[in-house]
Amino acid sequence: MQVEMPDLNLSRSRARSVVRAFAARCPLSLTLSLVLSLSAAQAQTGPAGKQQAAEKSAATTTAPEQTRARRADETTNQSGTEQAGAADAATATSTEETGTDRLTSLRAQIETAKTDAERSRLRRTLIDYLVALDKKSEAVSELRMMSREERIDPVGFYNIGNALARLGDTDTAIDAYRKAIKQRHGSYARAYNNLGVMLLRQGRWDEAQEALQSALRLENFRYSEASYNLGRVYSARGEADLAIREWSRALAVEPEHTDAAVALARAYAEDGSPERGIAVLDAFVTRHGPSAEMADARREILYGSGAEASTTSTGPARNASFTPSAANGAASTSAPRGNVRTEALTSAKPDARKTQGTKSASGKNASERLRPLSLDKETYSLLQRARAARERGRDEEAAKLYRSVLSRNNDFFPPANLELGFVLGNLHRYGEAADALAAVANREGARYPIAYYHLGRQYELLGRFTLAAEAFEKAAAAYGETNPQFLLDVSRVREKEGDAQAALAAMESYVRISKSLGRAPDWSDERLSKLREKAGQK
Repeated sequence: MQVEMPDLNLSRSRARSVVRAFAARCPLSLTLSLVLSLSAAQAQTGPAGKQQAAEKSAATTTAPEQTRARRADETTNQSGTEQAGAADAATATSTEETGTDRLTSLRAQIETAKTDAERSRLRRTLIDYLVALDKKSEAVSELRMMSREERIDPVGFYNIGNALARLGDTDTAIDAYRKAIKQRHGSYARAYNNLGVMLLRQGRWDEAQEALQSALRLENFRYSEASYNLGRVYSARGEADLAIREWSRALAVEPEHTDAAVALARAYAEDGSPERGIAVLDAFVTRHGPSAEMADARREILYGSGAEASTTSTGPARNASFTPSAANGAASTSAPRGNVRTEALTSAKPDARKTQGTKSASGKNASERLRPLSLDKETYSLLQRARAARERGRDEEAAKLYRSVLSRNNDFFPPANLELGFVLGNLHRYGEAADALAAVANREGARYPIAYYHLGRQYELLGRFTLAAEAFEKAAAAYGETNPQFLLDVSRVREKEGDAQAALAAMESYVRISKSLGRAPDWSDERLSKLREKAGQK
């Protein structure tokens, strides 16, 4: 039986409803698989993502996937599948066999299976059983073997990707999603969305953006989960204006998308308009009723989170506190409180909703605390005009407007400084871009660690490799082991600087952390070998 599982990003309430619908239609073994998968997703992939109405339902026994962009018959030869699946589930739970006996029996059945469909069904049962016995490493090994098989089965590879993602093997999950997309000739929005979440989890922001934009194009930009995740990508890169745009779009498509509402409200609060943030929350509560999450977000925006709160705004400041699931235009990684919506990577509640940064005295990351800022209406209007000009490609006009915003705030308003740096970089005015970004890095680097990364890029373009390496190292230290990608930047510029030993050390740290998060990419061994040769090591 061919079953396409839901996206990685499901809220708990949605997960329960999906399981009930799925259980009504599918055999016990597959229902068990979904329950285990959804449970793992909640724990590993960040704030659970909402799925569009067309993608909420589980597969039926014939398993056709239907999307707005395309309907494809996913059925396979399945005679007797449901009855066999129920028999497998009953046997798997039998007290007459030990776990070892059952695994041995399943593997023997897989070896002697007469058809690919039968073999696939038995392997799914084996994986379910391995997970139930907490033999996750064996389950991952089995899934990896399945992902390497050469067969035309896009839905199967999509489901393999989901299972691998939930079991923590991000790299192989990425490969499986890419294979599913290739077999659909690029027409697989849900696979693109989950691929984007996985790439976001790894800090590969440009690739994540490309994948999520592909998902949105396939769905005519009416795919709420992809918009939510794309907002998280923009937020991770410090582009608050674009994050706000995507979260607004997600809410327009799916008005009940709680995570998008909270992220948008917090983003407005950190963008200089806390009143807009409160308005988003109030409108959501009016439509859908109160909730603890809405109340918490409202309290944070209005009152901050305590004595450590401070402000970077020169206007009527508000208390500072926690940066949301990707609310801040600073740095959010790929996983909100659970992961992917990071989360993937989530779209997860498949995300680190909270950003990673330098730890404060209280033990909370400085970049995790919401810091509402405030601008007067005229200045905020200038900021919006600057953003509109930037989005239309009028970078010179945008730069002037951003400077006007800054001149009204003693030349420092972090979202404007960051975005001015982006615009000046586009204009190849790298020195000016570095100055704009250095203002944030020097004064609020702990709060906006992404500024170090962008500053490093400008210094690298200027050929100032030592300064670039120092900036990238600060970004790597701020994000810690949640995002090793910055170590690649350190390694690259240290090599350009001529310091092969430092380049090698950074690369070794990258590989070590990558392995702890799943596995290092295949090309990393070749890169290490070249650096060792340069550093005079064998």
